[in-house]
Amino acid sequence: MTFLVVCALGAALLWSSPPGGRHRLALLLPGTPSVLRRRPPAWRLPSFTDRTSAERRRAVISLCRVMAAELRAGQPPEPALATASVEVGPLVGGLSDVASLRRAAEREEDLRALAYLAACWEVASETGAGLADVVDELAAGLTEREGLRAEAVARAAGPRTTALVLSGLPLVGLVMSAGLGGSPLTFLFTTAWGLLCLSVGVALDLIGAWWTLRMVRGAVR
Repeated sequence: MTFLVVCALGAALLWSSPPGGRHRLALLLPGTPSVLRRRPPAWRLPSFTDRTSAERRRAVISLCRVMAAELRAGQPPEPALATASVEVGPLVGGLSDVASLRRAAEREEDLRALAYLAACWEVASETGAGLADVVDELAAGLTEREGLRAEAVARAAGPRTTALVLSGLPLVGLVMSAGLGGSPLTFLFTTAWGLLCLSVGVALDLIGAWWTLRMVRGAVR
């Protein structure tokens, strides 16, 4: 029984640990060799929603870089944006002009940076400034922000792991009590006071884990 509890706590630690630095770097830098872009083991992946959000944000960065390259090659802004949109794929949707950029930014929270691209485009059109350099600077700023986000997630791994470990400590206490000759399960499940203690304990344990993880998620955001 003790062995099973230790294994469960170990699995929780592994699951909650952040991806390695090489993996985070590979996600942020375009053109990284495929050997560095391999996903970590399944138990280290964030939720599906988090992965999709990160992929959308990286798609915006790729869109800006491709659009800047197309502009330097002599393409007008509209064809350059359309080419970049096709190359990046369906994560950003079909984009063709400033209005489509603003619609996409309003539709998806993870595509809000497209509103910055639309603003750059409008300012460049009004002032006659070169759009390619501005879009490149925008891509660099978004890449830096993704790096800060990855750093925040990595620093939040400690509190998240602590919350998971503390949530499992009551199970360790039950195992130790049983090992010392006690009958904790009999008390908890067959007596009125035991059921009361079990209900209150489980509720407090779940509330504590939820509250800690909620604070961690808020800090990351």
